[in-house]
Amino acid sequence: MDKLFVYVDGGARAEPGEAGIGVAITDAQGNVVEEVSELIGRSTTEVAEYRALIEGCRRALIHKPQSVVFFTDNQHLANHINGVFETREPHIKHLLERAIALLNQLPQWRVNYVDERAHHRAPRLVEEAFHRNIHAQMTRERLELVLLSRAASLSDDGMQKLLDYAEHLQDTG
Repeated sequence: MDKLFVYVDGGARAEPGEAGIGVAITDAQGNVVEEVSELIGRSTTEVAEYRALIEGCRRALIHKPQSVVFFTDNQHLANHINGVFETREPHIKHLLERAIALLNQLPQWRVNYVDERAHHRAPRLVEEAFHRNIHAQMTRERLELVLLSRAASLSDDGMQKLLDYAEHLQDTG
């Protein structure tokens, strides 16, 4: 591929809290090449933003483009990557170094700050990761409730069989 556009975003539900990243990669014609929408564990929004950029770099490198333009709605991130400002925070400095090492593997790159109103793809992917997680939790809770209600009506012998089977399932992974 000649040129890719990579939209990155990260977010956390608290500072720190459950965090997610979103990455959307498009070609020069605007066709979606790849999207990433995943939770990354407990983090701050700032760390999630860097993790999104790092993941965007990794994914872009797979496509072997000649040029990549990254878009972020985090001006601090863009300024740090572009050398406008330095960071004194060791954990951010480490992420910055990782991102720049990946960026420098690309033949040509730049990171642009864009207003959040013009930056909708990646934030949507972050939200999708949170929604999928909530849906999975609700499904799990519903299954647990059904299991509890069914177990309540079992005889002692039936409860023992259920327990034995549950232990068997745990042992087999």
